[in-house]
Amino acid sequence: MTQENQCAIYQDVASTYAGAAPFHPSVLYPEYELGPGCVASEANSAYEAVRNLFMLLELDAANAGTASWNPLKDIIRPGDLVAIKPNFVLHFNAAGHDLHSVVTHGSLIRPVIDYVLKALNGTGRVIVADAPHGNADFEAITRFTGIDKVVEFYRSRGANVVLSDLRKYRYAPGKEGFLKDVKTPLKGDPEGYTAVDLGAHSEFRDLDALERLYGADFDRSIIRQHHNEHRHEYLIANSILKADVVISMPKLKVHSKAGVTINLKNLVGINGDKNWLPHYRVGHPGERGDEFPRSSVRLENALRRFDRLVLDKLLAVDGRARKLAYRTISLPQRALMRCLTKVSGNPIYRGSWRGNDTIWRTVLDLNRILLFADKDGHLQNTQQRRFISIVDGLIGGEGDGPLSPTPKHSGVVLGGFNPLLVDFLGARLIGFDPERILLFKNAYRTRPQLSTHTLEAIRIRSNVPAYENLNRFAEPHLAYSQPIGWTKYRDIPRSGLSTDATELAMEKKGC
Repeated sequence: MTQENQCAIYQDVASTYAGAAPFHPSVLYPEYELGPGCVASEANSAYEAVRNLFMLLELDAANAGTASWNPLKDIIRPGDLVAIKPNFVLHFNAAGHDLHSVVTHGSLIRPVIDYVLKALNGTGRVIVADAPHGNADFEAITRFTGIDKVVEFYRSRGANVVLSDLRKYRYAPGKEGFLKDVKTPLKGDPEGYTAVDLGAHSEFRDLDALERLYGADFDRSIIRQHHNEHRHEYLIANSILKADVVISMPKLKVHSKAGVTINLKNLVGINGDKNWLPHYRVGHPGERGDEFPRSSVRLENALRRFDRLVLDKLLAVDGRARKLAYRTISLPQRALMRCLTKVSGNPIYRGSWRGNDTIWRTVLDLNRILLFADKDGHLQNTQQRRFISIVDGLIGGEGDGPLSPTPKHSGVVLGGFNPLLVDFLGARLIGFDPERILLFKNAYRTRPQLSTHTLEAIRIRSNVPAYENLNRFAEPHLAYSQPIGWTKYRDIPRSGLSTDATELAMEKKGC
């Protein structure tokens, strides 16, 4: 049986993604049921990495290495609905780097589906689903990752495997998609959506300045409708709520707002309308916001307020003419801001720094829903669906994550049975101290708790012996570079967003 505090890390620095979809294994493993006709001639180290991770997690250990090995049988039962949640956030790397550092690759999803179908034993359903960024091209993502060919392969064999874009709408694909196009409705989740209200169980329950919340769209009235003194609700895809099992397959990446994006932050993709998701509060801490640190340059602060005013006035109503007007009006303002931020040393925008006191609340709320909301969206005291995580760190993302990361070839997959505990290890593995990330620092303050185990209680198995003590010391192993908002501002502001000593010191220096 699985244990919540059990995690595993497998590393082979030579591992890489398979080249040709549908990514058959290159070895006829004893438990492999598709036969020699579905074995690749070229090496598939990604398949082997997932298989070895399952071995390290001691899944069906009694039958390991035999034809009877069924690693997911204690997690998945015949007839289950199994939702696989990758990170399909965007179809391009915004900095022009390799897209492999942004999205989960299909050659890691392929072996997972093989073992899921074995556990389902010819029954049940599998859905591979995500709600990517509003300017993402979902079809381009599925082509790049090869998951489209993987799903086509299974369906040609009669397996009930589907691929779904969980978004209710999108904008034009590309960097300027939000500012050039209006919303285009999408089919969305075929199972529909449920508005889940966490109420007093939300991490926003005791927060002031709710009127300053910003979602993921220009119309802030939407976020205020769903997060106020009466409710804190999220539009959750029913393919997730109705699932008996959720398999999380995130990337190993840094994140400019949250610190890291592994399992916990990956759950923004279970929400059908991202404008229900609080990302930050507008303004600086002196204005009860956490969008950016207050600058000592008054003109910079004034220009930031002007930009917000124009955004709210022009873009709250979705229209191409309004967006053209905003781009025209803001052009000189943005040019001047680039000069001022170079002088002030304050390059932070849109909540992308350690002082973001909003995003961690959203992330913990979503994870509480994932684990404890029943199929009707009502929060329970006991876990409602089974969970396993397989993290894609073969090529991770460092630097300016999550949309513009620099690729980091790490050769790692890690996993476990609780999203919080796996993320603890993931953060340590790439060089973060979890105690310096608000997401982890506040993870245990609200019931039901995401885990009863602490970082120190995690039981780790790895083919790299040093990693088995990763929860007991803070030295980084993979040493991912961090976003500038996490290196420049080293102390976490106190909850409530009063300006901390670090920010005050920087203001006195004119930074």
